[in-house]
Amino acid sequence: MKTLLPRRLRLKANSWYKFRTADYLIVSYPKCGRTWLRVILSHYYAERYGLQSGILLDFSNLHYLNREIPKIFFTHDIPHTVLTPQAIGTDKSAYFKRNLVFLVRDPRDVIVSMYFQRTRRDANYQGTLLEFVHGEVGGLMTLIRYYNVWAENLPRIDNTLLIKYENMRSDTVAVLIRLLEFMGHAADRDIARRAVETSSFERMKEMERNKEYSRSWLKPGDVNDEESFKVRRGKIGGYSDYLQGEALEKINQLIKQELAPVFGYQ
Repeated sequence: MKTLLPRRLRLKANSWYKFRTADYLIVSYPKCGRTWLRVILSHYYAERYGLQSGILLDFSNLHYLNREIPKIFFTHDIPHTVLTPQAIGTDKSAYFKRNLVFLVRDPRDVIVSMYFQRTRRDANYQGTLLEFVHGEVGGLMTLIRYYNVWAENLPRIDNTLLIKYENMRSDTVAVLIRLLEFMGHAADRDIARRAVETSSFERMKEMERNKEYSRSWLKPGDVNDEESFKVRRGKIGGYSDYLQGEALEKINQLIKQELAPVFGYQ
């Protein structure tokens, strides 16, 4: 009799298969802009290779429509939002021989966005913003530990590209072209520009509001609550609208003292 694996094990096996067979891995902590990057790439590939528009890049789906498109696996690497800093392991040897893109964002913006994810979308956290920031599980120190582990391991990986969210916002086309060239494409600047224009935050948010995305994780928690959107704000330095005074100074000092300087967020 055929026995089906439990859903948790099937998802784990599926992720492992994608990890092992992907041409490129894009790794990031949640809320660093990977959904935006995925949408931009989807629009670029659709126009560049004459594919049906509106198909969201998902590992190998576009690769099987045109083999020039690589298999791309987006991953957060570990379930860090339910881990303490001490529980995050340091062994990234599985990545050493791979092609890896590491996407980062200012930890202050990430942790604020993560708070709204947990409270307005996932609805699995009840505390205040500061309680979340300084919480032992999935708080700022978990995020810093995550960044620091990767800072130690990136030099050991054969082929890496570091992308900062802030650079994506300031010159999206340039970052997209850099990424495409890293993945072996002769990038078309005009198509890249149109892909970026089509993937503006305003357009993405409107599509989410109108529930035009087929994926459940691209729908708002509450269409009347702007803070519950997957595409929430995308603002650089937006954390200052929620964190001020001594609370922000304490966070700044923590980042200055604990975060690896390679990312430039001190």
